[in-house]
Amino acid sequence: MADHFLQDVKRRKWSILIFTAGASLLALILSLLMPSEYLSEASLLPSNSKLMDKQRLFGNNIQELYSAYGNAEDLDRLFATMHSSAVINNVSDSLKLARHYGLDSRKNAKSLAQKKLERSIKLQRSEYGELRLRVWDKDPATAELIANTLIGKTQQVFDEMFKLYYERSINNLNQELRARENLVRLDSSLVMRAENIVIKSKISEYQVTKLNPPAAFFVMEKPAVSIMADRPVIWLNVLATFLIALFTILAWIAASRNGDA
Repeated sequence: MADHFLQDVKRRKWSILIFTAGASLLALILSLLMPSEYLSEASLLPSNSKLMDKQRLFGNNIQELYSAYGNAEDLDRLFATMHSSAVINNVSDSLKLARHYGLDSRKNAKSLAQKKLERSIKLQRSEYGELRLRVWDKDPATAELIANTLIGKTQQVFDEMFKLYYERSINNLNQELRARENLVRLDSSLVMRAENIVIKSKISEYQVTKLNPPAAFFVMEKPAVSIMADRPVIWLNVLATFLIALFTILAWIAASRNGDA
């Protein structure tokens, strides 16, 4: 059976050569016609979420208790935030990417630009606990700008969530304090006054903490402008097409022989 198959291959060698060469040539032409894309990448390390605790500002031993760097959960949180619509949509709108992508004349230009931006971004968790950010664009300077804007907006989202958390705590404490101050008029005991002083102290601490949000991550490798295009990888496209074409025609020869048998 194998001998008959090899005989068919030898008999049709010119057909095989023409088919694979034609497919490879087509892949080469299409690869050359594809627009070049430049890569800008960065490396981020998540910070320890425990540093959101106000004790980092008011505790004497907080730096000894907690490492500055986060764990796998902090890495997942960073990944989810950077890939969220709150970040992607803001970056797309602030950089006017719909115009950059040539989509501004389309009816749903903003939505299309946001989807194209998502496709041009790749986030990857490494085994070393870092987050690799990769951004591709036809313009190398724009790729770097998008990467830096993504990093900045991600930190901004973390800051907003941090401030909102302490703002709610401050509002709750203020409500409690107002209620207790009304009671002080009826019960002016030293215990009641001391408790109110403690609440005022907490409010002051929370206000200071709200104004000093911690870093959500550390930038180990800053985005840079790429000199050479990263996409398309012409030789890889041609090689993959050649192998697929070769496999296809050999499979067709084998199927034809089985059909004839």
